[in-house]
Amino acid sequence: MSAESANQSSKNSKKYIFEIHFLRAFACLAVVAVHVSATNYGMNDETWSDFSYFLNQVGRFGTPIFAVISGFLLFYQVKRKGFKLGRFFTSRLSKILIPFLAWSLIYRYLLYYYNNQAIGEPWAEIKKILMGDSFYHLYFVAIVVQFYVIFPFLQKLFRTQTLMLVFTFISLLISYNLYGFNPGLEGEWGEFLASKSFMPIWIFYFAFGGLLAYFWDEILSFATKRPWKMLILALIITAGAVVEYTLEGAVSNRRLSNLVNIPLLCIATIGIYPLLAKSNFIKKPLTLIGQYSMGIYLIHPLILYLFARHLPEQYWNMNYIPLMFVAVMLIAVIFIGLFSFIPLSGFVIPVPKIKKSTKPHEAGEGVQQKKQPA
Repeated sequence: MSAESANQSSKNSKKYIFEIHFLRAFACLAVVAVHVSATNYGMNDETWSDFSYFLNQVGRFGTPIFAVISGFLLFYQVKRKGFKLGRFFTSRLSKILIPFLAWSLIYRYLLYYYNNQAIGEPWAEIKKILMGDSFYHLYFVAIVVQFYVIFPFLQKLFRTQTLMLVFTFISLLISYNLYGFNPGLEGEWGEFLASKSFMPIWIFYFAFGGLLAYFWDEILSFATKRPWKMLILALIITAGAVVEYTLEGAVSNRRLSNLVNIPLLCIATIGIYPLLAKSNFIKKPLTLIGQYSMGIYLIHPLILYLFARHLPEQYWNMNYIPLMFVAVMLIAVIFIGLFSFIPLSGFVIPVPKIKKSTKPHEAGEGVQQKKQPA
């Protein structure tokens, strides 16, 4: 490899790190917006304001984007470094599975303590954990774990751009045809196959993440050269979501339109990065949120749960939703920052490392590089 090619490869690696990191921050903010607005809805006798309804519906882009990012990081790592089964499972065990189990137990105890939910039969409790039913947000971590189970086979089958296009197309057909899927089965298997925790419903988003990884240079070049057009595209998608929920009523994060919205929104957000990265006032908080996104995802429902039980009624005024959102984010970030000093804290709240770069970059690139394991 020539010095010029090596330098370009290094730049692309740095740019990849930050655009995807940026995308993760927006996904995190969207998910928190959904749950803050939903909690406010519940605390106001199941009443929406225009603003809380907007946050709740538009924020539903967040969870599928997290699936895209998960797929991207896994396939990009294989593309760059190859695949070692032992390292893969060790990494996933310590950074995802153990925190998932820990938080499943934390939320189970929370419901036992506050809601007097008695501990059931061992198999019933295990099944609840496996399906991500310990609390309302953990189903997505269960989905990611399911994808990890099949990823060793997928990465072996799909290792070129052409094959990744094939995988993405097949996955699109699977996710499309599983919309509203009813297996017609009774019992536990039927319940699982019809649930939102059934991973194949989401497989297109993981596959698109892989496509993004294998066509990263081309997509990055196209999007970042057109930041204002990408901003307009993101606003058009947001406006389309408003029209959709206005006409159709409340929609879920598994709606069919997301099969188009999510790929376009991911590319648009990546393209917007050079605009927002120019301002440290915007860039630094988003960098921190991106770094802490897994921890924020795990902990923010706990904060909202405790708020709902201990904050006086006047704080649930609908006009306070922005302040509630900021408060949840601040508490989560501060707690994670302090908690990270505790030995072995990564087994409860994984926080990826960010290290300073030793070389200056272009204006659109970051000044730090994130060490992101597969």
